Amino acid sequence: MKKYQPILKVIFLILIGISTFAYAMFQGGFVSWFLFYTTALVLLTTVVFAIMPIGVVTATRKVNAERLVAGEDLRVTITLSRKYPFPFLFFLIEDVIPTDWKLKNKNINSKQILYPTFEKQLTYNYTIRQPKRGEYQFSKVNIRTSDLFGLFTKAKEVPVLTEVVVYPSFQELNDWDVYNENEAEAYITSQRIIEDVTSVAGSREYVPGDRLTSIDWKVTARINKLMTKEFEEYLGQRFLVAFDCSIKDKSDAVVFEKAVELATSFTVHSHKHHYHLGLLSIGNDVSRYPIHYGENHQASMLEHLAKLNFHLGNVFDFIFVKEIHKITADTIVVIITTRITDDLIENVRRLKKKRVQTAFCFVSGNRDLTLYEKHKLELISKLSVPYYVVGKNTFKIDLQGGEAVAQES
Repeated sequence: MKKYQPILKVIFLILIGISTFAYAMFQGGFVSWFLFYTTALVLLTTVVFAIMPIGVVTATRKVNAERLVAGEDLRVTITLSRKYPFPFLFFLIEDVIPTDWKLKNKNINSKQILYPTFEKQLTYNYTIRQPKRGEYQFSKVNIRTSDLFGLFTKAKEVPVLTEVVVYPSFQELNDWDVYNENEAEAYITSQRIIEDVTSVAGSREYVPGDRLTSIDWKVTARINKLMTKEFEEYLGQRFLVAFDCSIKDKSDAVVFEKAVELATSFTVHSHKHHYHLGLLSIGNDVSRYPIHYGENHQASMLEHLAKLNFHLGNVFDFIFVKEIHKITADTIVVIITTRITDDLIENVRRLKKKRVQTAFCFVSGNRDLTLYEKHKLELISKLSVPYYVVGKNTFKIDLQGGEAVAQES
């Protein structure tokens, strides 16, 4: 019946017009003719609205930030521009929100009714309160309008693409035992001494940010291009975050978000204190970020953590065992996981056999540990590996002591 609805509506309007005209002819008088002319005017307006297309409409979408941290508000401004200012009664405008965003963020109202009259440009804005982390793509703006009685509706999709990345929130990680401030300071100082004296391995082209004291003037003069000395790598504090994206079921999704926040906090803190950091995330895909330091390196890891998704099942244990042989003894491995298995404990044992310093972070959310989990953590403690139970308090409390005291060798 849907394809016949427009025809039925036209027939309905014609019948109304004929009825009022017949009534005016037979009844006569001012009232009956006034009713006919009024009805005819309304019917004519309705027909004009039915015939007139929405026309050429362009849309722009502006956001207050294309990159923001979870907890910050996202303000969106939609501007519509019309070529022909036909006086439609109203426009119902909806900025189409990505499905993932709707699932993660409730009470988002991106619809608004505007009364255009003869205006060529229409603007409205809305705010998404404290969006969750993730990558989101706005793809289009929907426009709907109709006549006075809603008999004829018109709709138009205006494509307009906007990408927004919401980084995970993070907390300060001061005075965590995994970090040795004295050693870190000695590392930075020693590295500067070594760079200035004995560890020149070669030369490379100068890039903005390199220290001016490292410029190789002899090579620069020889090839007429600014070159800088390249130094042998100094073995100091090097961290690798091994992130387990596997969860047992979807009820652990909130715990997974807490684990992502911990990994983000570690990334931000390491960059802030000039530690070299790498990231290995294992889930649906395996992503490897080599141990390095720099603005671009940190940005790429934060971008990855913002887009990271959980994996139902267990793939971490079987893939990580293949990654262990690539880890050198000078690396400090920080394992972040939301579950404990026998295979995972066996992987920790393999790291200890390679003399790789390891820290184990078990993210449990707000629940109490089960007897099984307590038993497995005791096994990790017997391997002389410090473990941390994270989730009940702030990271600063959980990683220093409180209810979950780190068991150190």
